[in-house]
Amino acid sequence: MEQLLQSAVAQGASQASDQYLSGISDDSLEVLQHFGAEAPALLNTYACAVEDALIEQVQRGNSMVHLLDAAGEERTAMNIMLTNPDVLADYVNDFFGPEGPYPTETPDETAQREQFEARAQFEAEIEAQEQNNVPQNFQRPVQDMPTPGRQVNQANDFWGSFSEMMDSSPENAWKYLSQAPQGALQAKALVQDL
Repeated sequence: MEQLLQSAVAQGASQASDQYLSGISDDSLEVLQHFGAEAPALLNTYACAVEDALIEQVQRGNSMVHLLDAAGEERTAMNIMLTNPDVLADYVNDFFGPEGPYPTETPDETAQREQFEARAQFEAEIEAQEQNNVPQNFQRPVQDMPTPGRQVNQANDFWGSFSEMMDSSPENAWKYLSQAPQGALQAKALVQDL
């Protein structure tokens, strides 16, 4: 009995298979034989990918059309503004007006700004003086000129260096003075007494 049951199942399966295959066209059977049983699934996947790409291209084309329309409107507006002097004057007044991105200073605003800048410069100069930095316009001019009648010897060299030290850092001059060669102070005092 069991054998009969198995043969009946096999016969039913082959009839079902034959009925399915009998409903398929010869061209479809040829495709199935050539590409295999997965051909419909692969073809469906490919068709979905092509459809998605087409939808994306249509959306991209629509966005480009909107961009071109906006650029055309902007071009028309700019053409009107540049050819109509009243519209151009209104635009320039708004652009450089008090509410625009680049407002023009009034004379009072210019005076306030200049006063603020002058005060800031003065404060910077005071701060520099407090740090022992003398402003450029108050510094003693430096000239590389030979002094007439000056002889190059150790005592004169010492006093020339001492003068430079007094110009650059007077707070350290006493240290330099303590290293004076013997007789330099007496020679200077002698000249001063004359």
